[in-house]
Amino acid sequence: MNIYERALRVWGINAQLGMVIEECAELIKVINKHWRGKATKEELIEECVDVDLMIAQMKEYFKDDINTWDKIKMQKIEHLEELLCLNHQ
Repeated sequence: MNIYERALRVWGINAQLGMVIEECAELIKVINKHWRGKATKEELIEECVDVDLMIAQMKEYFKDDINTWDKIKMQKIEHLEELLCLNHQ
């Protein structure tokens, strides 16, 4: 059992969904502080890592739907590619 699965088993999905919200809120807060020159690059990285860890737990939770996850991710990447192409014309 990997660490993300263990976290989901110990705290449950509802608690971890709450943590996703909390970590995203903390990332938003530090981004705003960073824009004002009141947060360091390291603080920004730390909050990004916290969100990344929660996303990894969500990916574990949705592992039975990993094909859907990957399909949606590819669609988003393709859309990003289209935006980048439009931006460079």
